[in-house]
Amino acid sequence: MARLPYVEMENAPPEVREMYEKMLGGKPGGVQKLLAHRPEILRNFLAFYGSVGRALSRRVYEMVYIRVSAMNGCHY
Repeated sequence: MARLPYVEMENAPPEVREMYEKMLGGKPGGVQKLLAHRPEILRNFLAFYGSVGRALSRRVYEMVYIRVSAMNGCHY
């Protein structure tokens, strides 16, 4: 459970709403909804995350995601 409220689409400022729609297909996840409290951080996160995702094969990307989640005790 998040300690901060999510920035939902209907409550998002125009800049965040645009990122939600254009970069996330209108379906932001929990991490993106939390980072949206700081739009500049969300923008940088999405750019970084997108570049990492394109640099790795889908198989390696998923393996890294699962390993990091396990290391952090996340039940991804």
